[in-house]
Amino acid sequence: SWLLQVGPEGYIVLPSAGTLEVAGRTLADVRLDVLHRLSALFRGVNIDVRLGRPRTFRIYLTGQVKAPGALQVTGSPRVSDILNSAALQDNASRRHIQVVHPDGSRELTDVERFVRIGDQSMNPWLRDGDVLQVPVANEFVWAEGAFGRPGQIELGLNDSLLTLFRLAGDPLPAAEVGNVLMLHWKDPFKPDSTWLRLDDVYRGTTNPPLRDGDRIYVYYIPQYHLQHEATVVGEVERPGTYPIAEGRNRISDLVKAAHGFLPTADLTSIRVHRLNPGAGEKDPELDRLLRLSRDQLTASEYVKLTTKLSSLREDYRIDWARLQESPKDLDLLLKDGDVVRVERLVPSIRIDGEVRHPGILTFQRGLRIQDYVQQAGGFTDRAWASRIRVTRVVTGQTLPARNVRALDPGDFVWIPERPDKTAWDDSREILTALAQVATVLIAIKSVK
Repeated sequence: SWLLQVGPEGYIVLPSAGTLEVAGRTLADVRLDVLHRLSALFRGVNIDVRLGRPRTFRIYLTGQVKAPGALQVTGSPRVSDILNSAALQDNASRRHIQVVHPDGSRELTDVERFVRIGDQSMNPWLRDGDVLQVPVANEFVWAEGAFGRPGQIELGLNDSLLTLFRLAGDPLPAAEVGNVLMLHWKDPFKPDSTWLRLDDVYRGTTNPPLRDGDRIYVYYIPQYHLQHEATVVGEVERPGTYPIAEGRNRISDLVKAAHGFLPTADLTSIRVHRLNPGAGEKDPELDRLLRLSRDQLTASEYVKLTTKLSSLREDYRIDWARLQESPKDLDLLLKDGDVVRVERLVPSIRIDGEVRHPGILTFQRGLRIQDYVQQAGGFTDRAWASRIRVTRVVTGQTLPARNVRALDPGDFVWIPERPDKTAWDDSREILTALAQVATVLIAIKSVK
């Protein structure tokens, strides 16, 4: 085997077959040429050509690069192979890079053009001894709106409107063809606006050159391919996401599309989750009210707080039986993004706190709170029976027991502990009672 080195002029010397120019050619092309020449000299011999070792040479990086100085490179790299994003500083130009060859000639390099649209015309091969000069990027144009890659783009040499379109990923299918605004700066303080058409730009009938600061606005077709959707999950035959028409489809339509409820569905507690557009907005007044305790709130502030919290609510409850009775009033119109959750029926009541055997009890329609307390072994000696609270599974509200007419499956009953009374508390109650008696006596004497 022979190891043939490519000389400075780009030639190799073939044994008994002269020289062969290989610079700038592919290995496959060189292999065919070598086999053609040597096959006539060496008959009956298998001949193959392989790349034994890529060449190495030195180049120099200057300007807005992270590691200026000499760099050893291997093979035949292009400028983009060396000056990638990791090698350049944040303010480096990617479209005005100069390659200075040892003979003094220069080539302008546009790495961004290659990266964005694959154009190699300004991405030259590097030679031994080349100097890469990277200046600061200081001129920009903007492509805004319905582009594949909207945003700021460095202005390149001889850039036109079509060039900007290509670099910005071209307009999207949702772009309005006849609604393109070009903002062009005639002087540093006075922009000039022009309305264009996309098809005229691509036909070449309108393709003005760009200047620093120019902005292009391509607008979207309103509601292009817009499809509203709602999701139903839980105890339905076919849970999933379904297309809807806002203002027309209702909860009943979504349930019908999902092929109805399963036998285990809790039809008294169907929940609708609807995103509140104002939920993410900061409300300084609400923040102030939340920092105050209940005792610190005035009556009007308390009303304002509860109103604001209610306005942020995103979950709503629907009773299917009531909806069937009054579909016109209760069959909610769906909005895009609604999530309807149908819970599994939970035939139980949880009771905790000051009862002898707290836990989960079987729900029985018609039983009162007192009945479930008896099932839990009755009150303890510390129970505060007049302050029982019930947390409704449907709404999440916690209510005094006296305000709950009937329990629902899944409700939570809490029996609090009666607070300890001090001697001062007893004295205060006695004094209060005596003061009331004295007031009555004085009133009677005054009448007499």
